[in-house]
Amino acid sequence: MHCQYILQLSLLTLLSLPGTLATWSVWYRDRDTITVICASKGSSVVFDCIYSYPVTNKVGRKIWFTPRGNTKLDGSQLGDGVFNTSGLIKTRYSGRTEFYDQDKNCTLKLNNVTEDDSGRFFFRFEANTHNQPPQGFTGSLGVALTIPVLSLKLNENGPVKERDHVTLACNSTCNPPQMEFLWFKDGRPLPGVSGVHGGQYPLGPLSPNDTGSYSCGLGQGTSTPILLDVRYAPRNVSVEVSPSHEVVIGSRLTLTCSNNANPAAETYTWFQRTGTLTSLRLEMGKEHTFLEIDSDDSGLYFCMAQNAVGSQNSTEHEVKVKESAHLMVVLAAFGALFLVTAVIVVLLIYIKRQKLNTAEKKLPTKPVPQKATLSRPEDIYENMKWSAKPITDPDDMNYAELNIRPAPSPRMQRNNKVEDDDAVIYRQLQTH
Repeated sequence: MHCQYILQLSLLTLLSLPGTLATWSVWYRDRDTITVICASKGSSVVFDCIYSYPVTNKVGRKIWFTPRGNTKLDGSQLGDGVFNTSGLIKTRYSGRTEFYDQDKNCTLKLNNVTEDDSGRFFFRFEANTHNQPPQGFTGSLGVALTIPVLSLKLNENGPVKERDHVTLACNSTCNPPQMEFLWFKDGRPLPGVSGVHGGQYPLGPLSPNDTGSYSCGLGQGTSTPILLDVRYAPRNVSVEVSPSHEVVIGSRLTLTCSNNANPAAETYTWFQRTGTLTSLRLEMGKEHTFLEIDSDDSGLYFCMAQNAVGSQNSTEHEVKVKESAHLMVVLAAFGALFLVTAVIVVLLIYIKRQKLNTAEKKLPTKPVPQKATLSRPEDIYENMKWSAKPITDPDDMNYAELNIRPAPSPRMQRNNKVEDDDAVIYRQLQTH
């Protein structure tokens, strides 16, 4: 529709000029200046054109060409053939042209244009009278085709950080008004931005997910991609333990501070929790290693990762140090040995007592002599009585042996009581 409208307008304009169709002439869309067309890569362009010649002449060959190599750019010399009604053309234009050969219409449509198509295009026709050699005429000025070169820039000079706002600006060498720009990230169209005009695309607030390769396009042409690198402080900081199995005394243990950051974290600091709000700074480095871990090393550990953007602490990781399995086996063996020894000792004591009891039962029963123990004077003289008649003859006297022991001390009294208790037990045994 666009092409037909321009053709009709051009024809009406030319027909309104007196004497135009009676002379040798070629007219493009812009009569007095070079017709400039800016087209995106992969699109189709139309070169509007009409021509005239004396009515006594007969038109023969019709040619569209473009100066290439050492040929002059003003069209005075033929260049590469784009379209030819009776001749050869360049291979790269084969199958890409449509010629509107109606009356004195010389319009040409070129499809799927590329950067190599940029340049000037001219129309030339040949005509002759009866029995005369043909004469050629080339329309001056011609049509200048420009395939825009796109460039994409970022309005930020320094590093781009998380939560910043930026604008992508797409520039073209021809910038036709109201041309539709397309936007791409990592080669894929950005959703919801197709048809954005003005060549600018705002982004923000930025997140790490916005990092990628961005480009803009016109038609099938795209700019050179630029990298948008969103920087952010360390996140998802955690403590990784190696080896991950049970930690025993004397073993080697390595704690590693893992995180996600852009740029990568530059410094790492390790801490051990010593109280609710207090901690002990240990050392610097991504790893903290216990060469021979001890039970005193049990506790809560965490690390801090830091880069140029910021820092973040990890969650706390609890390290539990257990006794060595070998030591546990040794202790268990000693415990079992002690228990067995104790049982054997108890059994030996029991057997020995049983043997003693059996031997005592076999002894003959004898009365236990009772010894009078007189400790007070009253006890000594209690049974003494006065004789009724005096004893004068020594032969009539009876003598008795009297043993008087001193009063026992408190310690001796206790020992005597023990002996009495033993005697009672002995009599009980004899009774049984």
